[in-house]
Amino acid sequence: MTKNTSLKNLRKWILFFLGIIILIVSFKLSQAIANGNEIKSPEGKSSIKEVYTLEVTNGSYQVEIPSNGVLEAYRRVSLTSRVQGVMQTIKPLFKTGQKYKAGQTLVQIDASDYRANVKAQRASLYNLITSVLPDLQLDFEEAYVQWSQFLKNFDIEKPTPSLPKMEEKVRLFVSGRGLISSYYALQNLEKNLQYYSLKAPFDGVLVSANMTEGSLVRPGQQMGEYIATDLYELKVSLPKTFIQKIEEGAKVALKSIDTNQTYEGTVARINAKVNTQTQSVEVFIRVSDPELKEGMFLEANISANTFEQVFALDRGLLNGDQELFVLENNALQLKKVEAIHFTRTLAIVKGLENGAIIIAQPLIGAYSGMEVISTVLPIDK
Repeated sequence: MTKNTSLKNLRKWILFFLGIIILIVSFKLSQAIANGNEIKSPEGKSSIKEVYTLEVTNGSYQVEIPSNGVLEAYRRVSLTSRVQGVMQTIKPLFKTGQKYKAGQTLVQIDASDYRANVKAQRASLYNLITSVLPDLQLDFEEAYVQWSQFLKNFDIEKPTPSLPKMEEKVRLFVSGRGLISSYYALQNLEKNLQYYSLKAPFDGVLVSANMTEGSLVRPGQQMGEYIATDLYELKVSLPKTFIQKIEEGAKVALKSIDTNQTYEGTVARINAKVNTQTQSVEVFIRVSDPELKEGMFLEANISANTFEQVFALDRGLLNGDQELFVLENNALQLKKVEAIHFTRTLAIVKGLENGAIIIAQPLIGAYSGMEVISTVLPIDK
């Protein structure tokens, strides 16, 4: 029994020491694992930001105001009838796109009835003068010679010749016989006879035709539109604040959106009225080129005033108080400037000294006194 007791005690001690060893090994392993997962703190990096900067070089800046509009013919005639009749067929036909020379007949309206009436009035005047001649021969021998010559030149088929020069006594005499009033009534009829034929006032093209041959034309009826193709105008609307910067005769660069073809025009007129709804003013640009056609959509860059000793920069660099950051001793400082003109992307400013360094791009979180590292960008020439 004593032997069994000794074996049991030995076994307990062995298990005790094994437990201690296991605990020690476990502790060492846990330390090794903990030390292996320890995150080393990275070395501290500098918080100074790098920025791109520009060196200020003041100079002149030509203001160009962008706009666009639709091209219209400078010379345009609306063909409107003043008489009534049937439109006759002549060559060339009255069709859209037809070209004409100055003085060429555009429209011929049948005037047979009216012409017959004019001839009847000429015959009446001729008879009236004939009836007055015997009295003139008795009382005014010199006037009789003049009126006799007038009758020789009188042709019922042709326009009535001008009245002869008369003394006051002769004028009163023939006026009392109704001769002068009849003459001027005939002149009025002959004038209206001219309206039956419409002639081209200049070289051009018929751009619209509302009538066809054989149609009945009535007084006041619009027959079409006729334009000259040698000169055009582009009407653009500009904010009234820009008008003070534009002068008549200023050069304008024009570009066609479809073909990218460029043209040169000039500011011809500036309207004196401001549109109350848009607060804009109409500006008319005159341009001439054989390739141009009415209705083309053109973009215009109007050359306005030239500013001296200014600098152009990204308009996003300015804050609401017209301040921007300049670099002094590797730190940002706010500087007040004068913005004299804005484009879509640029601000033209005064107040910066030549050689001053400004940031080239807006910097988020920038503040006065902030230290930066700068890289100067070259300025495109």
